[in-house]
Amino acid sequence: MAEHMSPALARVSQSLERIAIEVRGPHLIATLDHPPTKNALTDQLMRELNELLDATADDTAIRSLVLRGANGVFCAGADLKAALAHLDKPPGDTDPVALMNRSVGELYARLNSYPKAVVAVVEGPAFGGGFGMVCCADMVIVGDDALFALSETSLGLPPGQIAPFVVGRIGQSAARRLALSGLRVDAVEAVRIGLADQHCDAQTIEAELTRLLNMIARCAPRANAVTKQLIQHSSPSIQLAADAFASCLRDEEGREGVSAFAQKRPAAWVEKL
Repeated sequence: MAEHMSPALARVSQSLERIAIEVRGPHLIATLDHPPTKNALTDQLMRELNELLDATADDTAIRSLVLRGANGVFCAGADLKAALAHLDKPPGDTDPVALMNRSVGELYARLNSYPKAVVAVVEGPAFGGGFGMVCCADMVIVGDDALFALSETSLGLPPGQIAPFVVGRIGQSAARRLALSGLRVDAVEAVRIGLADQHCDAQTIEAELTRLLNMIARCAPRANAVTKQLIQHSSPSIQLAADAFASCLRDEEGREGVSAFAQKRPAAWVEKL
């Protein structure tokens, strides 16, 4: 569906080897697809995800990013083979292992602050780094076979870059329980602890995704971006929130939204699948 892509997204799509993309109305579906690594966060996959975020962050035609995994796996986690290869390099002034791990954290931070709605649709395992990606999403739908684990400690490692996003998603108490035990969590438990928002079976998951995307498309793009900034701000001041509100209301988008409400009609940006 390249005819609906912006020039920047169309260019990036030509170079993607481990991510399949589809533009569905105003929504971008990005499916991690590299069976040999079970969609692990290799250097190449992270580079492709960063390129995708670069190409779409300012694309006004894209209203949401949906992350999925192909071949029955969401994401198996970090690329530990690459991490081990870095051990042969002397630490020097900056440890190459730390640099590699930092790049993962930077990707999570970008995904977490991405100015569109991010929806994770999890079918199959989401372990370690995959768990972290899910916690950077704004909304999470899980299939019957979804399975989560913070498995790092069982490998003698801390979930260093993942921990802040896990705590932000499920709270410190649940994060401690999962991180310090490596406990595996199924779809039902994921919803119970707030890791997931909706549990669907194979027959209803696509319909639920479409329903959610249609709800997102009712919301104004800039208002959503500003709202994410306010929510993620550690403690937004009254003045910061007031300035954000005034800026949006004075903007063309805000004027249109209020006019549409008064006239009992859909706003210009509403687009239904």
